[in-house]
Amino acid sequence: MSLLPRSFVFVCMILVQPALSRAGTPSACEMPPGLITPSAALTNAAAALASKNALNILALGSGSTVGEGGGAGGPALASHTPERSFPYLMLDALRVMHPSVRFDVTVKGARGLTADAMLPILRRELSAHHYDVVLWQTGTIEAVHGVRPDALRAVLDDGVEAAAKAGADVVLIDPQFSRFLRANADLGPYETVLRQMTDTSGVTLFPRFDLTQDWVNNGQVDLERVSKDQRDNIIALLNDCLGQALARYVVAGAAEPAAANPGKN
Repeated sequence: MSLLPRSFVFVCMILVQPALSRAGTPSACEMPPGLITPSAALTNAAAALASKNALNILALGSGSTVGEGGGAGGPALASHTPERSFPYLMLDALRVMHPSVRFDVTVKGARGLTADAMLPILRRELSAHHYDVVLWQTGTIEAVHGVRPDALRAVLDDGVEAAAKAGADVVLIDPQFSRFLRANADLGPYETVLRQMTDTSGVTLFPRFDLTQDWVNNGQVDLERVSKDQRDNIIALLNDCLGQALARYVVAGAAEPAAANPGKN
């Protein structure tokens, strides 16, 4: 009788459960499997789960990651929610779904930071601590300020190389859907760069733009079409849904190193 790998059992236990909120109630947001399943395995995450039953995650980004939305995506997206941003809620979701595993998350960054400004932070963190997964949210500030897409690509290449040497998978996170942002900035070139980065081994893209656009189109979470008195509640719901989606994405990526994308090296 053969034994299943620990990481496989871990994933099965989680995926058979419904998406849970911080309080353990069903999620209000639909999560299409194609948007919360990585295109390639998170091999370092899988190894960490198999060897130490633990996962150490670094979340790096600008305003939405650290809970300080300054309105780059329009007034509706401005917020102040430290420690209630989506990386922390991802951690909550992971711990609820599998309390026997030790999950830790470190959140770094600041409102208005480009990837170039985040790179020194990433290098310092990788030098000081071991991380199994790096979540890197970027692209929004570059689009707003018209940073050259090839400059973004060069920075991401440097950061991914540093993460690979440190033994960490990289999950890039693209901009959040916003009608205001789409009308005032050309996101296309930056989305192209982020998608192209997934051709690099150890890099996947969490499609936040597609996921949040799907929620808007389905009338589930729409910050730009909500009354002012309900805005804080909707921001909290958005962060909770993103946190749950990211938790499921990371778990799926750590399932089986060869199964996420058998044709990719």
